[in-house]
Amino acid sequence: MKLGWTLAQRAMADHYEQLAREHVAPRSEWHYTREQLDRQAWQAMADDGLWRIPVPEYLGGHGLSWWDFCAALEGITRGSKDLGFCLSLIAHAGFLRSLVLFGGRYHLEVALPKMMSGAVGSTALTEMSGGSDVAKCALTAYPHGDGYKLVGTKTHITNAPVADMFWVLGRINGLPAKRDISVFVVERRDGGIKTGEHEHMFGNRTSPTGPISFFGLPIGADQVLGQPGNGLSTTYATIALDRLLYGVIGAAYLESLLEDAMTFTAQREAFGHPIADYQYVQRRVTNVKLAIESTRWVSYAALGSLVDGREDAALLSSTAKLIGSEGLAGAALDVMQIFGHAGYEQSRHSRNVQDALGTLIAGGTSDIQRKNIFTQLVKLRKTVSAGVPKAA
Repeated sequence: MKLGWTLAQRAMADHYEQLAREHVAPRSEWHYTREQLDRQAWQAMADDGLWRIPVPEYLGGHGLSWWDFCAALEGITRGSKDLGFCLSLIAHAGFLRSLVLFGGRYHLEVALPKMMSGAVGSTALTEMSGGSDVAKCALTAYPHGDGYKLVGTKTHITNAPVADMFWVLGRINGLPAKRDISVFVVERRDGGIKTGEHEHMFGNRTSPTGPISFFGLPIGADQVLGQPGNGLSTTYATIALDRLLYGVIGAAYLESLLEDAMTFTAQREAFGHPIADYQYVQRRVTNVKLAIESTRWVSYAALGSLVDGREDAALLSSTAKLIGSEGLAGAALDVMQIFGHAGYEQSRHSRNVQDALGTLIAGGTSDIQRKNIFTQLVKLRKTVSAGVPKAA
């Protein structure tokens, strides 16, 4: 269990917090009203080396760890105060890790350098018929020459309207049923691929989401990520990081909300006393702190399990996503109520609630996380039982 950041990681977090204050925060509201990803800020993060942090040096990265990356991500979350921008970062991060873990020559020599240098990545799993049940994907790669042609549509995909690189889950026609699911890495280009208009979201409007359609897009066989037919295991390894990162940013995002609440409750008076003196206000403030700590530590536990390759990584990642998103949504609502009528006006406080509610859906709903947790509990129990020798 990680007990805190090293001095170098604290410096990393502080550096990226300042960078986000300079590049993301000043334009956040402008991009929010226009429902746009801030590409200028995105490029600034890439130019500073954000995406090189967890990539090995021999692949052009800085050779640091995912712990270092999470320190940077916490800093960006605190400095930007823009949850949508951070959700777009998460969608890119899982894609990046997947390239490093499973990539062949094309992925490491073509896709990865672009992903580290400012290209926007999009992880495309969801389809209209399947929702969170990714195993029901219908997008198909048909053999064509030395490669394939992709046909199908993905829906509700984070970053899709603006992405340069796509991580796409589909099937390879001709492989045996249930062993045909595969992952493809493709670039945006003219002909064969089209992204639709961004969806008009209730919140997180700086993280554009929309559909991607493939009309016989030709790709090479070397663009299959990992082994053909091994797409589900590649997917689960990819989304495990995504899910726990929801917890990482959720805890960091709530820190600024807690500071706002503490300041307000000390200054605002009711019936001759600061409202901080009243237990009903104290309860709401402590709810925020409890959400921060419970989310942070389970997210750290999940990351530790993931990087160590332990069997409970998927379970803990879903736990971090569930606790993180529900804690964030509940705490944002508590803060809005602390501010009273001013909190309900169109302001940062009401926007926080809108954005936080989106995390209950994005990245897998709370119900899906509970299903994953139960499935993993059953799986781990069977594993333990199989390892116990029978009595004589």
